[in-house]
Amino acid sequence: MFIRESKTKNKKTKTTYITHKLVENYRSDSGVRQRVIMSLGTLDLPKKRWRELAAILEARITGQTSFLEEDKEISSIADFALKHNTFVKKQKEEKIEYTQNQDMQMVDLNSASTSIYRSLGPELVANTYWDKLKYDDILSGCGLSLKQISIAKALIIGRLIVPGSEIETWRWFQNRTSLIEMTSENLTGIGKDSFYELGDILLEYKENIEKALFSREKEMFELPKKVFLYDLTNTYFEGKAKRNDKASLGHSKEKRTDCPLVTLALLVDEFGFPVFSQIYEGGKSEPKTLEDVLEKLQEDTGDLLNGEKPVLIMDRGIATKKNIELISSKQYPFTVINRRQDEKDYQEDFEYIKKYMQSDKDELPEGWESVNDEKTVYVKKISSENTSKVLSVSVGRTNKERGMDSLKEERFLTDIGNLKKSFEKGNILQPVKVGERIGKIKNKYPTIGKYYDITVELTDDNKKVRAISWSKKPERDKRTSLNGCYVIETTQTNLSAIEVWKQYMQLTRIESAFQDLKSELGLRPVYHQKTQRTESHLFIGVLAYHLLNSIEHSLRLNGDTREWKTIKGILSTHQRCTIFLKDGVEKVYSIRNSGKPEAFHNDIYRILNIKDFLKRKKTVTYSRL
Repeated sequence: MFIRESKTKNKKTKTTYITHKLVENYRSDSGVRQRVIMSLGTLDLPKKRWRELAAILEARITGQTSFLEEDKEISSIADFALKHNTFVKKQKEEKIEYTQNQDMQMVDLNSASTSIYRSLGPELVANTYWDKLKYDDILSGCGLSLKQISIAKALIIGRLIVPGSEIETWRWFQNRTSLIEMTSENLTGIGKDSFYELGDILLEYKENIEKALFSREKEMFELPKKVFLYDLTNTYFEGKAKRNDKASLGHSKEKRTDCPLVTLALLVDEFGFPVFSQIYEGGKSEPKTLEDVLEKLQEDTGDLLNGEKPVLIMDRGIATKKNIELISSKQYPFTVINRRQDEKDYQEDFEYIKKYMQSDKDELPEGWESVNDEKTVYVKKISSENTSKVLSVSVGRTNKERGMDSLKEERFLTDIGNLKKSFEKGNILQPVKVGERIGKIKNKYPTIGKYYDITVELTDDNKKVRAISWSKKPERDKRTSLNGCYVIETTQTNLSAIEVWKQYMQLTRIESAFQDLKSELGLRPVYHQKTQRTESHLFIGVLAYHLLNSIEHSLRLNGDTREWKTIKGILSTHQRCTIFLKDGVEKVYSIRNSGKPEAFHNDIYRILNIKDFLKRKKTVTYSRL
């Protein structure tokens, strides 16, 4: 083989173009002839080196190895030439295939119309990650039939795309989505009861499904699974839920103290992937759930973690003294903020760093470090025999707590002031009634009321109130001096103060998970009046969250920080519809086709490697014109 140069001249512009081709000689009946093996475009290579390029190209085409591969310049030119040749060849093949598959018909363009619009974009993404997480295999392994797996797909992906109740998912599936074309079984016209019943079946295999997903995500994303985060949240019921064992009154995260609640406990890894979930009654105390979780953690993940104990991270609501002892007895490493307010033990240290923060000094006090360049968080490590404590103070947290504290104090003083005004008007004079009002105000603001002395003076006969006054205790000012201060305790004594702080801050992952479950996955409110249906509703949300977090994690791995709700909104305009055309005589052509993605659609599809696998469908009917 050798390289041949060709010159062509444009007759209009008189411009001469030079191209190069790889050719070979062959013998025919008419003698020696030449044939083109591949086009090389225009070479920017000295002619004396053409022979080397021809040799390396011939070696690659015939599957041999050439010593010339060591020459980077020749090798890179050969790479480009072969890539270009493959592209051109593929273009030609696609053109031939397109020509062969053409379906030419004479139609009346004025008869064109469209109908049956269905959402496509979010479904393509969700379906791809359904396949990546191997949901079909997992559910099949639990004994579900193809039809049941198809309903599960509609139920879980439906929760991801249109968060709400099961009946809302059923309505969406029947009338608004192209997902009905992506299930292995035809679910057209399926009743809503099938969706409720399938939720019960999924709940029955909850442990097996969660364990399989944990294993699959670990494998798929190569997750280390070294840090687990644990927390609880609750959601409220619409209605009394009198027949629901899980419904009970308690402290509502949404301030819905008027409604019964149900609690969801979640253990996630440092990247937000769920390890497993537990469902408790609404009034369940946070600290009392930990023993159940540790037992389940060992049962479900012991073999998957090769016996290695993950680091447990929990917030102050769960980290009681008893729970810390429980974690230690089971030999789990931990990083927590104790429920006991350790900040008081290090008041001098905190006051010292706060004075520095208010000064113009550059040199930090001994032992303290700045976490970030903005110098908004400072930490100091104090080591002991078995654990280390990291003193932390945050400018942002200080301002937030100070603002919240001031607002509570303002409202407390307003309520006390209103009580005094009512007394002065003569509306409330009996000591018992005044005492009750004061008790209610203190219970309403427990963190403020304990720092105020409220004095009630009575008349000589002790039958009426003569005066009401109040004063602030000196301890109040000491309390506000610790705003923004907290102490992190950890068994990982080998970590620096900054590393411990960053590890604890991973709790934002589980906070984000709860936010997604409530806002993006329809966890609240709960409409079910039966316990089992309530549990299945929450579990479907967790299964949908596996998809959501997998999608967002893939985006982050590709440098894209957009959330699922943003992606879903962008892709909502990519749809599938049916086009109707008449031929002017009696035939009506119905073409079911996906819309052509726009640039902003393709941007997402490229990052997530999404392809539209739904084929064009054509049907022909006859009508009288």
